[in-house]
Amino acid sequence: MKRKAKKSNLLPDFLQKQKKSLVRKYRKAILFNEKEISAINLYCDKYNVKNKSAFFRDVIISHILEQLDDNYPKLF
Repeated sequence: MKRKAKKSNLLPDFLQKQKKSLVRKYRKAILFNEKEISAINLYCDKYNVKNKSAFFRDVIISHILEQLDDNYPKLF
């Protein structure tokens, strides 16, 4: 028989602070038209995307970070 690992309620301070800072508390809503949602559903079915929220978050944040990196001021 396998035993379940016990979770410790006592986390070091820095882990508790880090965990608190990663809590998602800001909500944004997105509306899609029929063509957009069918394309999204087709993509999710084809690539086995189970969690669409995580998928949207990943795509949006990666695009933002890419744009910020491309537009970073260059000295020369």
